[in-house]
Amino acid sequence: MDGLFGISKDKKTVSVMLKEIPLTELHPSPQNHFRVENDDAMEELTASVREKGILEPFLVREQGGGGYEILSGHRRRHAAIRAELQTVPCIIKKVSDEDRDIIIQDANLQRPYITVSEKAWAIRIKYDAIKRKQGQKSDVENKKAPSALLNSAQTIAEKMGIAERTVKNYIRITYLIEPLQKWVDEKRLPLKAGVQLSYLSEPIQQYICNIMNVENIKINEEKAEELRRSLADATTMDEVFQAIKPNPAAQKKTKLRTEVKVNQNLQRRFFPPDYDEEQIQQVILGLLDGWAIEHNPDYKNEKISG
Repeated sequence: MDGLFGISKDKKTVSVMLKEIPLTELHPSPQNHFRVENDDAMEELTASVREKGILEPFLVREQGGGGYEILSGHRRRHAAIRAELQTVPCIIKKVSDEDRDIIIQDANLQRPYITVSEKAWAIRIKYDAIKRKQGQKSDVENKKAPSALLNSAQTIAEKMGIAERTVKNYIRITYLIEPLQKWVDEKRLPLKAGVQLSYLSEPIQQYICNIMNVENIKINEEKAEELRRSLADATTMDEVFQAIKPNPAAQKKTKLRTEVKVNQNLQRRFFPPDYDEEQIQQVILGLLDGWAIEHNPDYKNEKISG
């Protein structure tokens, strides 16, 4: 926790101060894209705050116009308001905008469950902050070659233990319009399909969203990649409809494909977070195919369509 708050014995670390601050003076950070829900977890947190108070101090910084911006503690603030507390313990720290962004996203990324879009925004904001900091460092050190500095995506990938390509895919999700981001969260739109659609203009994305709703169309990664190419210069709804309308032959082929449903808990347990439903289907069907060849003498080893 000390590492998150920036509290250490290092002489270069900025000093911090602990203070009781009225809740009315604490303001959510505009860089916090995580939704605070009134769910069961919030009920438990509120009950704990009523009984024991705030056990972990908020991390805040002073705002220019008065009051304090929350760096860590957005859910605790909501629970404290519901518990009708008047003041809460806060650690006040002087940090730059870049360090503010990194602290907030590091705290949020530690949550046990976050949506794809929330994770995407956290990674993007942190990516932008690291990029700005590295640019400042490069200027200070008069380095002419940017390659001397670590790539921002590589820095995040190494810290999170994921591939650099995965980091970049998450960042692309933030370029989707909000309804499409929601569909990625709900797995109505596969993550990698969302990545492809994110390269299209917002008006074209909105047309796609409207047509998918009205026609009840699903788009996989292959179709999204095709739309990215064909709609790069499109401007009208009719162009989008012609590109997106279902192909009867393709629909018939899709209906012949075997599907295996896996609940979300098992998906999170066994598959990487960037795997979409189609990829999960292919892995499962491939494993079943191998099992059937070994154990079922009547099994016909036909190629699985997808």
